[in-house]
Amino acid sequence: MDASDATRSRLRSLPVFAGVEATGFPEKGLPDNPLPVVADWIFAAHAAGQQEPHAMSLCTVVPAGVPSSRVLIVKDIDDDRLYFATPSDSRKGREIAANPNVSAHFHWPAVGRQVRIVGTAADAGRAASEADFAERGRGSRLAAHLHRPGSPADRAAVLAEFERLGTVHPEEVPCPPGWTLYGITPTEVELWEASADRVHHRVVYRGEDGAWRRELLWP
Repeated sequence: MDASDATRSRLRSLPVFAGVEATGFPEKGLPDNPLPVVADWIFAAHAAGQQEPHAMSLCTVVPAGVPSSRVLIVKDIDDDRLYFATPSDSRKGREIAANPNVSAHFHWPAVGRQVRIVGTAADAGRAASEADFAERGRGSRLAAHLHRPGSPADRAAVLAEFERLGTVHPEEVPCPPGWTLYGITPTEVELWEASADRVHHRVVYRGEDGAWRRELLWP
């Protein structure tokens, strides 16, 4: 057996949906708007012991069509949008400026659920961005000032600069000009719940003419 065969065998031997019991979510009981369901599922995952249930994968795309993804924290969800924050000149911020189409994904192994979201991201405004920054912990606010072009000499240089920033801002930490709260306006939201026999439960919402249309999907 060569290395690739051994890796394949080891991967296929890992348990899937171990200990997960699907609770079911009857389509008739779902609301017209999927975003409250996303919030409810986050809190349900937390109650079941899922660590960082508000962490989501965000995928952005450059104009040439090459995607990039990363995991970040969703900061708020209302009836229209999901929110996250980042410097506007970060990679994701620059890619959103060039192409606002994004996708997002939540995965909660503890409850065997996922949510897939497609939509567009846009700046939520300066006041909202500054309010978001003010709610962050002191360390997070200081760390936001570490964002800059180029590369540090080493990790020690990063830590030294973080310490210096703490000295420069002993009390209030100003909001960086580029700090931006973005809102994702979804056009498609899929709710997915695992089944050990792979007969997964999938319901998709699609936005059409200012309203949501909901349908059941094959597993």
